[in-house]
Amino acid sequence: MPLRKTANSYLRRLTGYEIRKYRPPVRKPKPAPKPQPVAKPLPPQPPTLHDFTKLSVMLEVSPTAFLEALGWPADEVAKVADEFDEVSERLDQRYSQTETVFPPRWGVEQSTGLTLYGLVRLLQPSVVVETGVADGRSSFMTLSALERNGHGMLHSFDVRAEAGNLVRGHAQWNLTISDAKDPRRSFTEAIEKLDTIDLFLHDSDHGYPNQMFEYESTWPKIPVDGILASDDVDLTKAYVDFVTRTQQRPHFLFDRRKILGAVRKQEVDTD
Repeated sequence: MPLRKTANSYLRRLTGYEIRKYRPPVRKPKPAPKPQPVAKPLPPQPPTLHDFTKLSVMLEVSPTAFLEALGWPADEVAKVADEFDEVSERLDQRYSQTETVFPPRWGVEQSTGLTLYGLVRLLQPSVVVETGVADGRSSFMTLSALERNGHGMLHSFDVRAEAGNLVRGHAQWNLTISDAKDPRRSFTEAIEKLDTIDLFLHDSDHGYPNQMFEYESTWPKIPVDGILASDDVDLTKAYVDFVTRTQQRPHFLFDRRKILGAVRKQEVDTD
């Protein structure tokens, strides 16, 4: 100790520094690692062209060819296609007389409208179910065909009370306004009361879960040769996934803005 003091005395005079006893630095505890942010799940991806072509050899742009691909003879398809001009004229007249409240783009396009009319005329269904009504353009096509058939009921579902102005009061139409917070409950309750659904058209919420819910709810009610159709099948893979899982052969109609999918139910050999 005296030696260090003496040495430090000289060092301070000469350099301004002194010798100190070494003390290792106190180690600071390592900070806890920051929690990594939870990765957000990727949004559902829309189907690709390959998804469609691997399920259906022909991707149709003609509604008459689409109906033929579903199994009806060309002469029968041509007959109902000729009827459609008069239906379109009546629809235009109805639009001029009716206050509409929904965006025009929500309605089905011309080729899809002819397809729906043709499906109802050719299939001759007793029960048709559709989800998503808006102003009622697709409902008008369906009810026009049911009128000409002379029988059948259309059961429609929407969450807006003002839906369906184009067909309001039609004798062959039954509209259910579902609770917007829980639309599945009233849909399920109504579907359970139906013995069969000869033709189903999805055109409501196009999110994957809702599409799949509606397909799965109605499929057991659809008889062999009945139709499961869905508008906007290009928005999610729900339709592609469903027909793949049920081993069905769908057909796709490429309209101007949307793609319509339809499958005519066939028995599946489970052996």
